[in-house]
Amino acid sequence: MNKKTRLLTVLFLLIPLAMIFAGPSSAKSGTTRTFAIIYPVIHPVFEPVNEGALEKAKEMGVNVEFHGPDIADPAQQIQIVENLIAKRVDGIAIGPTDSTALTPLINRAIERGIKVLCFDTDAPQSNRAGYIGTININFGRYMGEVLGQTLNGRGNVLVSQGVATQQNLIERLQGVKEVCSQKYPDIKFIDEQSGAGDPNRTLANIENMVKAHPNFDALIGIDAAAGPAAAIVWKAQNLKQPVIVGDDTADIIQGVKDGHITYTIAQNQYVWGQKIVEELSDLCDGKNIPESFDAGTRAVDGKNVWTTAQYNK
Repeated sequence: MNKKTRLLTVLFLLIPLAMIFAGPSSAKSGTTRTFAIIYPVIHPVFEPVNEGALEKAKEMGVNVEFHGPDIADPAQQIQIVENLIAKRVDGIAIGPTDSTALTPLINRAIERGIKVLCFDTDAPQSNRAGYIGTININFGRYMGEVLGQTLNGRGNVLVSQGVATQQNLIERLQGVKEVCSQKYPDIKFIDEQSGAGDPNRTLANIENMVKAHPNFDALIGIDAAAGPAAAIVWKAQNLKQPVIVGDDTADIIQGVKDGHITYTIAQNQYVWGQKIVEELSDLCDGKNIPESFDAGTRAVDGKNVWTTAQYNK
């Protein structure tokens, strides 16, 4: 874990200890509403969510807290949700690390009168009110199309997957393979390793795959840990094969600028944060929200990276 990631981890862990007061009361009872945002894992990729949520919370006069496990561990998320149920927060937005494991806790929170929606990754079998983020099957299809065009429809591909139980990452890889199966059947996925969201494990996986398959033609990275790890390996070994990853943390964007990452599929996390606060407020006011809100994606490469902001506000 690099210095920046350690610092962000400390900040994420400290934020829940002190509720962020964002303005005057907006709840009908005269008390200020409190919303909790629970990340799948503490990671810099979610920093724009904080920024967007805090800005919207200040505007709407609510409190917002941020929580998340320090590793991708469903048990830690379950404990966080249990604590928030006991605390009787007004609303929860969660990106479940394991949708199946978290579904009973989501339903229990709703039974206790807490408004719940999902973001980043969904729990579609739960009673959550809605989903905010990226339609991840479409994310994967987009990545698959970029991969197919980059390789001219033919090649052997290494896959760095993230948390194996995380629904959004499952859907992304499914989308990639779906497009390649239908449009680029000569693209073969020859090795697939899960880094479980851990930077060191992801780095080791990529190093091992590159060593085991010296004649590979490209690497794709499904989670936010893959880009930085691939950039390190490509720089150290002077590799030239295309790298196609996801997300737009500062180190991934730097990897694109340095030429070690060919494309990254960036999301709009800042918008997620704003919509989370807005939709939880609507639910508390008895309003309906959309079943799904797609904030969209965009491809960043060496041509447009110099004019693309890290956070799309």
